[in-house]
Amino acid sequence: MSGRVTRGALAALLLVTLASRARALEPVSVSVQGVVSSAEVGDVAPRDAAYRAGLVAAVLEATKGILGADKYALESERLRATVGPQAQRFVLTYRIDGALEHRHSPLDPAIEEYSLPITARIDAGQLRELLVKEGFLHEAGDRPSLALRVRAVGALAESAPAGALAHLEQSLRQSLAERQFVVVDPALRAGVGGEPASALELARSLGADVALELEVDWRTNPASGSSTPGGVAEVRARAQRSDDGSELAIARFEAAGYHAERDAAIARALEAVEPQVGENLALQLQRNWEAVAATDRPIELGLDAVSSLEQVMAVRRVLLQQLGARSAELRELRPQGATLQVVSPLGPGALQEKLASVRFEGFALSPEDAGAGRARLRVEPHPAAPETLSPGRAPN
Repeated sequence: MSGRVTRGALAALLLVTLASRARALEPVSVSVQGVVSSAEVGDVAPRDAAYRAGLVAAVLEATKGILGADKYALESERLRATVGPQAQRFVLTYRIDGALEHRHSPLDPAIEEYSLPITARIDAGQLRELLVKEGFLHEAGDRPSLALRVRAVGALAESAPAGALAHLEQSLRQSLAERQFVVVDPALRAGVGGEPASALELARSLGADVALELEVDWRTNPASGSSTPGGVAEVRARAQRSDDGSELAIARFEAAGYHAERDAAIARALEAVEPQVGENLALQLQRNWEAVAATDRPIELGLDAVSSLEQVMAVRRVLLQQLGARSAELRELRPQGATLQVVSPLGPGALQEKLASVRFEGFALSPEDAGAGRARLRVEPHPAAPETLSPGRAPN
């Protein structure tokens, strides 16, 4: 946290306090009740049935610790169906903590059930690998793509210090990039021109997952006995999910700046508030995106200028093996083109950006267009590097 604030008070409202979620790779011990209804026991001995239920319960409890209670609640049914059948392979050791109890269910007295207390030591590292593989947990690099717009409002609307605003935008871009967010650059997009009416409009035109708008205002201090004039810069931030406009983050920041020249005073105030803006928004976006990312939506991924099926299959392999897509189905193969339906934790903009950064064997992908639920890239041939050419052949 920077100590560059001079004589001004700095306030950051709506700060988010996040509980630290350490990625528990060491084995963890959990104590649970293995519970099974009398109707579910069947021909199995009740104690054996309760024991097996206890191992499943122990692994699911460890899963909750890895994912967090909120995300676990959203995916509880699918987690039980995925993790439950293979729960035993994650159990390193276990201990029976008491006798088998035959009782009426506390949830429904009409149901009889068996309960067995168990403490189990779970291989959390192996469990986490499964959660990543099955798409329940995304690696740190999986963040939403952002369309960022910084604009002056109020007293700054007519005479904004362009350099100070550009510095604020660059600082925020760098802070978000360090936390693995993809900030989409409009300059890299063909066919995107003109000033958008809002960050949300910009995000939708670029295919970014999130619209992030910063409004900057300035309040001049009333005349006082001080020989150095100044004022207070106010930065209001709002992030919205591009496909439905739902709010993901909101914050307001203030910092004072003093200088004989107005623009220099504004620049000092914004420089003081920059670290708070980057840290706060990154935390809010990370937390709230994780809450909504469980509802992955299909993306129609179009490929143009395709010259072979192998190119399409190479893209599909990268989607599944490197970019964490849950599925990538070939829906259409046409002359010089193909369409894949992709279910991925990444949105269209982030998916497009990451594919464009991959160097395939003999070709690369160039972004063409993206929007809600869709992304399109063009295949650009690239000759093999000299060291990969066959002996005796020179590149053309």
